Amino acid sequence: MKNTIYKIGLLLFAFALVSSCESPEAEKNYTPAQYEFPAGISLDANNITNGSFQFTYDIIGAGQGYYVVVEAGSPAPDNNDVFNGSASGLVKSGSFELDGGTVSVDVTDGLCDNTSYDIYAVHFTSDSFLSEDVESITVTTNENASIAGTYDVVTNGDLSGNFGGSVVDYMGVVTITDNGDGTFTFDDTTGGIYPDPNYYGAFGSPPVPFTFDVPCNEISAAYVTPFYNCCGDFIVFDGIINDDGTISVHWESAFGEIMDAVYTLQ
Repeated sequence: MKNTIYKIGLLLFAFALVSSCESPEAEKNYTPAQYEFPAGISLDANNITNGSFQFTYDIIGAGQGYYVVVEAGSPAPDNNDVFNGSASGLVKSGSFELDGGTVSVDVTDGLCDNTSYDIYAVHFTSDSFLSEDVESITVTTNENASIAGTYDVVTNGDLSGNFGGSVVDYMGVVTITDNGDGTFTFDDTTGGIYPDPNYYGAFGSPPVPFTFDVPCNEISAAYVTPFYNCCGDFIVFDGIINDDGTISVHWESAFGEIMDAVYTLQ
């Protein structure tokens, strides 16, 4: 009897061992996950001016592109820095949607003329994978032509005091002289409004000359005027040199003049 029980137990053990080695039945109706991994990025710069440029981001794949623009020579950011928009010497950062084609990105803010910038870009896929490699290019903006010359000026804005009212398409002329040391002198920052007999020229107000530095395509200063030789008049003057060579100006005086003008080279 003991031998019989022993034999039966041995048979059951052998059966269990064989059963455990059999492969489980394959799961039916299973579709393996398909992941989109970051693809290679191609960058190219074009449409370069003195204060702007465009770069194209070419990739086969969906998701989003991330980029940073930094001052040339700054430490190279890693992929997470680009993704987070944080980098040494940062000028601009951003992102854009990808559809498998070429995307053009315009960079127009905070750029100086004749200056080099590094662009870094990464790919973040629709499956939330971030490319490990960072693609980069360097672009140099164009040098400003000298702004010296004679300009036709069209001014619009508001007067104050006894001459209160609006200035509409007032036509004036401003001559800008290149001083040869990186500065330029404007012979009349009011574009003719102060010397005009119909305005403050009735009090003998002369033109308002001033000398400016022109860093990064921008002109900015605050200065005392010779208006009527009195009263502590001053002007706050801000100008931007546009890509087409025109100069857009906004100025305000202590007396409440608020003017916007466009200078166009004759």
